[in-house]
Amino acid sequence: MGTLAGKRFNNLILKDLNMDQAAFFFEHIQENRDAYDDTIPFVSRTTTLEAMRDVLARNLQRQQEGIAEFYTLWDGERLAGYFLIREKDWDAKWAEIGYMIGREWRGQGISKQVCNLLLEELFINQEMQKVVICCNEDNLASSGLAKKLGFQLEGNIRQHFVVNGKIRNMLYFGLLKDEWMAQQKL
Repeated sequence: MGTLAGKRFNNLILKDLNMDQAAFFFEHIQENRDAYDDTIPFVSRTTTLEAMRDVLARNLQRQQEGIAEFYTLWDGERLAGYFLIREKDWDAKWAEIGYMIGREWRGQGISKQVCNLLLEELFINQEMQKVVICCNEDNLASSGLAKKLGFQLEGNIRQHFVVNGKIRNMLYFGLLKDEWMAQQKL
């Protein structure tokens, strides 16, 4: 069980990702596909429940290996979002976080709250020295959240990855532990 499972945000709760959530996760993607297809790489390839199960299985394997953590955000019986520590480099002491939240829950500051918990977990409990967020150059919501969290744009990696069949530029944002600690004292 991840350390953040069970955390509450008003009527929402974080849970550990598990295979029993596949149908709910797929339903969430179907309801929000138009918002996710051009911004989240795995979504355009996840067009069946079986493909969703494959994504979850790969992610749970990475979690078992200790190089990632995956959480789902629930509003009762509905999946509201997905928050993750996508990668951890224990030697270099950095990690990458990611997030997606359904349109019904956007604009309420929920993603920022959950990401702040991820940052606290990584910087304090896991002693990481840097956290990064990577997103499409045209994903204004994600880059806006990164900036609200205090991340700095470190680079625009041109023609770096494919989303929905199109090669995309990737923005690379970084936040150092010292910078995060200074923000917490404000």
